[in-house]
Amino acid sequence: MFLIRRKCFTTRANAWKVASILQKICNEYEEQGRSEATIYVSGFSTPAEDYSVSAEWTQESLDAIVYEKVPNEIRENLSSELMGLVDFYEIEFHEVVTKEKLDQRKL
Repeated sequence: MFLIRRKCFTTRANAWKVASILQKICNEYEEQGRSEATIYVSGFSTPAEDYSVSAEWTQESLDAIVYEKVPNEIRENLSSELMGLVDFYEIEFHEVVTKEKLDQRKL
């Protein structure tokens, strides 16, 4: 299993708008069967070095996104709306540690 985090760097003024759009994007993917995402804001009401909004979710495997499978609402509206409010973003990929994986490694 993998944890994926998309972190969008933005301004204080846009943080909650970015959070709203990210929530809509995640909802579109969840309707296609992706696991539920958690959306969180950093720097607006918490100490942080920057203003950012993150979405994170888990997946069983890492697969390339097939453009034709991206929901229409994301392709036609939400993606461009999000990018208009974001300075840049990063995507992080993490393998989730489980007891089974530790046992396989004799740890």
